[in-house]
Amino acid sequence: MPVFISYRHEQRLDAFILNERLLHEGIPAQLVLFDSPGQTSEDLYGSFCQHMGDATHWIGLLPACIAADWWTPWLLGTAVMATRRVVFYQGDGGTLPEWFGKWPVMRERAHIDLFVRAYHDECTFERAMVLPTGRGSCTDRDNADFFHADLKAKIRRGF
Repeated sequence: MPVFISYRHEQRLDAFILNERLLHEGIPAQLVLFDSPGQTSEDLYGSFCQHMGDATHWIGLLPACIAADWWTPWLLGTAVMATRRVVFYQGDGGTLPEWFGKWPVMRERAHIDLFVRAYHDECTFERAMVLPTGRGSCTDRDNADFFHADLKAKIRRGF
């Protein structure tokens, strides 16, 4: 159950901390930089489609100015259509648009521990242990919805 982590250069420290924490817990993760010099939109599109197809979870590190960002909504739509588990990380504590309400948002490093626990719970209870083929199933969608609701509740409670 690999995790795809997308970030921008200004979020590099948070991305590396998140990646190291996941690797320390035995969770395979792939970091993908959004704003590498020389990357075209076509390069990013191909890369993201491949990474999203190879992952079961997507963690998107959110920029300080989310209103000007169009990649995040595009990736969110791709992840939802593929029944991937979606989590956002916003370390600066800014205000998010209302449409982020369904998905868990990690704002502190302690929330990474909650993600790790939720990830391991999925492994333990064998929810979506393999990548779905084709469009996925209702069970996959139910499992993804359960993951989102469970992690949001853990973050809200703090444990």
